[in-house]
Amino acid sequence: MAVKHQSRLPKLNRDANHRKALFRNQLKELIKNGFLTTTVVKAKIIKRLFDRLVTKAKQGTLSSRRNVIASLGNPSSGNRLVDTIAPALSDRNSGYTTIQKTDVRKGDATALAILKLVVEIPEPVKPAKEEKKVVKKEKTVKKAK
Repeated sequence: MAVKHQSRLPKLNRDANHRKALFRNQLKELIKNGFLTTTVVKAKIIKRLFDRLVTKAKQGTLSSRRNVIASLGNPSSGNRLVDTIAPALSDRNSGYTTIQKTDVRKGDATALAILKLVVEIPEPVKPAKEEKKVVKKEKTVKKAK
């Protein structure tokens, strides 16, 4: 059996559940805002995970939508990825994000980076709320006998 060497993601001094939650939160932030400020190491991991999610979302099937929502753990982020982001990136095969290295963090001198989507995603248009008519019911008065 062939073994794929160095195929694991870095552990980042966290246990498995904490890592999974960290990656989910950062992926949701990237989908919501279109960019993410984090460390260079985390940005490289998120880029890899995001590319896989977009490739899955570009299929557009119900099954792929459910898989994306399950991996993100948030239906609104998953639907935004499948409905708006994936169609905007449909002409690309990979490389959906870019990493721009910025400065270092003051506390521990860790290199920081900005992870951005390659294309500009328009904000979803929210339908205007219609005013509800308030209909008051007339009180029925019981007559005394």
